[in-house]
Amino acid sequence: MSAPNWIAAEYDGARLRFWSMQGAGICARQEGACTSMAALTDALKDWPDLPVLLADLTGEFPAPGAAAPVSAALRLVQGSGGARPLWLAQGVTQATPAGALHGQTAAIAGLLKAEPQFDGVICLPGRRSHWVRISASEICHFHGYMTGELLVWLGSPHSSDAASDPDAFFAAFEDALSRPHRAYGRLLALRGAKGAEASQLAGLLIGIEMADAKPYWLGERVAVTGHAPLADLYAAALERQGVSIQRPDPDAALLAGLHAAWKSLPVNAAKGILH
Repeated sequence: MSAPNWIAAEYDGARLRFWSMQGAGICARQEGACTSMAALTDALKDWPDLPVLLADLTGEFPAPGAAAPVSAALRLVQGSGGARPLWLAQGVTQATPAGALHGQTAAIAGLLKAEPQFDGVICLPGRRSHWVRISASEICHFHGYMTGELLVWLGSPHSSDAASDPDAFFAAFEDALSRPHRAYGRLLALRGAKGAEASQLAGLLIGIEMADAKPYWLGERVAVTGHAPLADLYAAALERQGVSIQRPDPDAALLAGLHAAWKSLPVNAAKGILH
């Protein structure tokens, strides 16, 4: 493979993942802890001096965009990356309910690049989960939740614990989905839970979220794109409710969205990097 000519990156507030890319092809991949712009810059210091396209899932590096409804095609905002050119995936805002998508727009754009006729809902589990309604290649509206962060704060530091006992997960999920007000009252007793109790905690939190997000999945076509184990739990919970789901590869969606945006940059925008 030829030498890389750009770098794709994703930041979720705790970890940074990045890939050196040659066009749409991956040359190398790396992942590590990252909690700030300084840490991001430091993590890239040994990588080639190439433009970086960053999907920041947190909004820590501001890249505000237009209000929904808006085209799902990814737009870029030039950021401050020191000597290295930095481009941020532009977000989407919403007035009612108030909210913002940040770098999640990259994966959405990539999913629609692979399936331009997609009409339905994209579920993006993570530290912050989002349900995004797509129609006619537009982001129509969305809703976000902090379920992933609550799992980190309340539960075991090992995310795999949440999926350790499927029976405990589904029992708690179904209880929370039908009686979310009662499920909320069970959270304190499960703080710091491990093993089966960690699965119960995950079931309660995802059930509470899905009870509120029901208009986004009931009778809908849903694409769940995210990483295990959290995305697996969302997908299993939806299938349990009879929802027809798709499981697009999250890395493929992210990289396809960023690559399409990279190709749209002016030739001189990346300091002479041609594409």
